[in-house]
Amino acid sequence: MLFLVICSFSGCVEDDQSSVHSDPVSDVADDKNADLNYEIHNASLKKTAIFELENGYSLKVLEIKRKEEFVRISFRKDNQEYATQTIYLGQTYDVKDPNKKNVVYSVHVDRILDNSFVVELTCTIRPEIDFDSSVPESMLEAKAEVKIDTDTMTRTYTWDYDAYEFTIQSEYYIDAYDDYSERSRARNYDRFVTDPYDDELISQISSQLEDLAHNAGYGDDEIPYIAMTFVQSLPYISDSVSSGYDEYPRFPFETLYNGGGDCEDSSILLASILYDMGYGVALIELPGHMAVGVKGADSLEGAYYEYAGTKFYYLETTNSGWDVGEIPDEFLDDEALIYPIYYGFPELSIDFEGMSVNDAYYRYVDLDIELENVGSATAEDVVIYTSLETRTEGRVWDQIASDVIPALNAEEGIKYSVSNLKAPVGERYRVRIVAWGSNTESVYVYSDWTTA
Repeated sequence: MLFLVICSFSGCVEDDQSSVHSDPVSDVADDKNADLNYEIHNASLKKTAIFELENGYSLKVLEIKRKEEFVRISFRKDNQEYATQTIYLGQTYDVKDPNKKNVVYSVHVDRILDNSFVVELTCTIRPEIDFDSSVPESMLEAKAEVKIDTDTMTRTYTWDYDAYEFTIQSEYYIDAYDDYSERSRARNYDRFVTDPYDDELISQISSQLEDLAHNAGYGDDEIPYIAMTFVQSLPYISDSVSSGYDEYPRFPFETLYNGGGDCEDSSILLASILYDMGYGVALIELPGHMAVGVKGADSLEGAYYEYAGTKFYYLETTNSGWDVGEIPDEFLDDEALIYPIYYGFPELSIDFEGMSVNDAYYRYVDLDIELENVGSATAEDVVIYTSLETRTEGRVWDQIASDVIPALNAEEGIKYSVSNLKAPVGERYRVRIVAWGSNTESVYVYSDWTTA
């Protein structure tokens, strides 16, 4: 059951971070600006979007606050930030060069869209933008968000909750990130949340969040909200930019290592943290988007989804300013898939390749099968069944079952070979491989139909 709340949202889409068009001053009915050779550019920008101007100048949208009617912008020269500024709706701000001597352009906040994800700006570029200016060395010595050593990378995360600024730091082995890139993505979303490889890291993050909250004077009831704003503060990074894939779910380690991710990545991360803290959580998959559901009492207000008698209240993860139970307008009428997070499930994944030879009567098929437990608990009493199916349902040309594999640990894989499965020459067949265990669901794969 989904209760209505009034809110809007641009969604988690794989498009450019900004949609920018330029209007030369000759097209603008402003004779004064034309005489001064000013250029006027209009831009519609999302959070974390970068708008390139001229001569190395650019600006980056750090924060969009619709209710408070302001945006926070980073001013950059040659990709180096040298100043930030909060600009209110309708306000114009003159941006000086890094040496603070000349105004090179101005920024006017025209409109903040209702969904709080897009701001419309007008940038007026002045002739002084041609001045040669570089970022002073003192600016470059500011504390970096990322420190890379020979074997490790340390990332610092800073975000605001209420009126308090929080900072946590985490160190990652670079080799470990490379290892993650080789891991299978062929697993249910909830298995990314309960992935045992991330347990230690997530526990460290959870402990830091709890300690910071208590040191700042917040009670236990505030900790999940602090965790939520931490994840919401991470920048949106699309799959296609960071991995080359349109859909590429990441483990929590990868999202923290990258310093951000898309909607499914941030949802997996937040669900992992809240689950580690002991909260009942679920992943909520909507058309083109993903969010988190947190188990709540009937007295909690806001939108929720009900699954097996449990209410999971909606949590948005890809931008700040969303409270528990606030769901974007565009998803109010959409059906959702709910993935409750439970501890420890095995999940099997199959891959195979093969070759075949013929004699006058039969085609003989040899197969090399790889079976992997991509779940988060040991699969028990596993069996692999291989057959050459006929076109008649329930009938096979040939078949074989493996011996029982007593245990297949999480992330463990085995190789299994089958030889001389046969089908009569001239007959149609396909390879079917099924694997199951006493505590896991069956999985299966097929080849294409072919003629022996």
